[in-house]
Amino acid sequence: MSAGALERLDENARREYWAALALRCTRGLGASLAARLLRRFGSAYDAVCRKELWSEEGVPASALAFFQKQEWREAARPEWEAAHRLDAHVILWTDPRYPALLREIADAPVLLYAAGDLSLLAGPCVAVVGSRNCSRAALDFAGRVSAELASAGVTVVSGLAMGVDTAAHREALGRTGSTVAVLAGGIDVPYPAANIGLYRRILQEGLVLSEFPPGTKPRRYSFPVRNRVMSGLSLAVLVAEATETNSGSLLTAHLAAEQGREVCVPSPELFSGRYPEGSKSLLLEGASPVAGAEDLMAGILPQLKAALKQRESGNAERRIQTEQAPKPAVLSRTAKPRTAAVRRGAAKRAKPQEQISSPVKAPCSPDEQTLLELLASSASGPEDLLCAAQERDPSWTPARVTAALMMLEVARRIRRTADSRYEVCP
Repeated sequence: MSAGALERLDENARREYWAALALRCTRGLGASLAARLLRRFGSAYDAVCRKELWSEEGVPASALAFFQKQEWREAARPEWEAAHRLDAHVILWTDPRYPALLREIADAPVLLYAAGDLSLLAGPCVAVVGSRNCSRAALDFAGRVSAELASAGVTVVSGLAMGVDTAAHREALGRTGSTVAVLAGGIDVPYPAANIGLYRRILQEGLVLSEFPPGTKPRRYSFPVRNRVMSGLSLAVLVAEATETNSGSLLTAHLAAEQGREVCVPSPELFSGRYPEGSKSLLLEGASPVAGAEDLMAGILPQLKAALKQRESGNAERRIQTEQAPKPAVLSRTAKPRTAAVRRGAAKRAKPQEQISSPVKAPCSPDEQTLLELLASSASGPEDLLCAAQERDPSWTPARVTAALMMLEVARRIRRTADSRYEVCP
């Protein structure tokens, strides 16, 4: 029988987990104030030990009084008990595995529950979202771009909903980047029920993530809460289709803009019929039109480089399965709330983290390895590489070649010559 979430934590981590529950269960505190306390004090445990300073961070007196009366324990105890039975990992603020980009948003979760391949949290992510009742064109576009992103080593993030989310997850699975499903309920409560098979496959081949207590059923309010985690994890958000001007996909796009993420929509010419109203409004607000993964990755190339440097440090080379680091380092950076239009959202990016000395290069994806082999003898242009790759596998496309070349160039495994050809770096 697998160890429960609490059994995977050492004594210090258990203490931190209980303190995190105290912050989350204190009425009147909220996610933003809790995150502010975590940034101020560096850990949930230190925050609860310094409650006399909470007022300096804007915590109302009523919330402090609720905490001091120990009334939060009634709500925290069931979650603590459920964690004993939960076959998952707890990722705390003090855990080096806590996603760096997510940590920067104003209302970052105090903790996360995760099941599956935790190494996916260390690599570059892109969220793919859209309508549940979407068009065939949007489904095909979301699936194609997700496959191209995952083949290039980018992890596709979505919410396990029907429609675009389902297409994104399915096409990303089995590829290098794989996929992360962020749930609007407990990590042990797959929703919708129709996607139970997809949920189980993601547990085996990708990662399932949630901030909600185990056993929590999704409610209407929990979907917007979930959406800010999806965008917070990601370098960019692709809205494959937004049919309404007040849809959840639009909310995710605006959250992404406030968080300083790139917001992308399909190029209008990809739709043979009328361009969706929600997508049109995003385009008018400044979202980037893209024809595929190549366009999207070109728009976030500096951020991809920074993410790859982080992955090369070794964080994503190991699959952490059972043990949490006994003495996790505290990685805290102040994040200020942003309220910007979509056109401003792309202007501010996550800063690269410091690179650990003597990094180990992340392993190549199969596509990248194929191109490296083809470039081993002599420099070649993209067209020549496409022809050579198609001789091995007819499924190769120009976008697939471009995506793999981009990731190899970012990783400094290849370089572009003056005549626009590529060669292997010495």
